[in-house]
Amino acid sequence: RVPTQDPPPSCLTDLCSVASLGMWLHVSSAMRISSRIAQSNTLKKRVLFRLKGTEARAGTIQGGSCNVIRPAWRRWMNAYERCLERRPILTKSITGGILFGLGDILGQTLSGQMQYQGFDQLRFIRATLFGGIFYPLPAHIHYNFLEWLTVRVGISTSRAPFFKAFVEQFVYWSYLSNAYYHAVLGALQGFTVNQVYDRVASTLWDTLKAQWVFWIPVQLVNFKYVPVRHQLNFVLVVSLVWTSFLSLAFPPDLVVAEEGEEVERGRG
Repeated sequence: RVPTQDPPPSCLTDLCSVASLGMWLHVSSAMRISSRIAQSNTLKKRVLFRLKGTEARAGTIQGGSCNVIRPAWRRWMNAYERCLERRPILTKSITGGILFGLGDILGQTLSGQMQYQGFDQLRFIRATLFGGIFYPLPAHIHYNFLEWLTVRVGISTSRAPFFKAFVEQFVYWSYLSNAYYHAVLGALQGFTVNQVYDRVASTLWDTLKAQWVFWIPVQLVNFKYVPVRHQLNFVLVVSLVWTSFLSLAFPPDLVVAEEGEEVERGRG
């Protein structure tokens, strides 16, 4: 005969039920808290993402740097590099025309012509045409030739800037470029061949002396630190100052007036 077990007391059953209910409530509460924490973290991430997006659109981040202008500037530079690689002459022509035009505007402003005589549109057009059409191709050939000559002769990297500056300023380029500048501007003004020759002869030496003072230090820096494909662009930017000097030192109207006086003296 199998002995029978007595049923557990009712208090023990109630205690187990209460414990099970407490355990279930504890687990359920923990799950709800965990779910709320996850939702809170997700909400925080969304808020931070939106704040960062707002700051990026506003163009400011911590540290005061610009998070929009910098990528835009890089995209512009990359696009310019691609144009410079694919169509170097056209790219340099557009750059030269803009910068020479700005240099003439600066020269007219500094000379006071815009204040007393108004803006000389023809003079501005002549400067823009020279910088955009007549100057870029010879200058492009010149800088590539200098690089080729330096490699051909076997000049070391440390001596290359001095070699290039010497060849440029004292062998051929300074004479040709300055004579070319005055001749082209004279022709654009409608000068005769004799008038163009007189203009070049009367202004070349003074222009050369000023060029040696100004351009030798500039070109040493250019040849030392700037890649060959950007050397003309560097010169065009610095030419804002040089073109302003030429506009002040050799204004076209003054040259025409002086030549007119010489013609009148010859007739007398």
